Amino acid sequence: MKEKAIKSGNGNLFRNGVAVGGKLHLTSEHIYHMPHAMNLNRRQTEIALWDVASVNLISHHMMKMIPIPNGLEIILQDGESLQFVVNGRKRWKREIERALEKMEQETT
Repeated sequence: MKEKAIKSGNGNLFRNGVAVGGKLHLTSEHIYHMPHAMNLNRRQTEIALWDVASVNLISHHMMKMIPIPNGLEIILQDGESLQFVVNGRKRWKREIERALEKMEQETT
């Protein structure tokens, strides 16, 4: 199966408590986070869809007090949690879940 692009947009990945700005890409097989060239940490993150256990909507907190509903959490099969800040988090969640369902249908 050839990997097909589904959705792309700006997305920050929290890594070691630091937001790494970049682009988030969803394909038929993976989720990629590609950091901007200006970041000190330029390591690309690749998540295979078959490793995704769940996708949750979360809020990040401004000044540790004010909740901002802009977060997306991806829980992997091994329990690892990856947190992102995205625009349109509900649409991201829906598109990832659709890609997961389609992948499951194609493997059965």
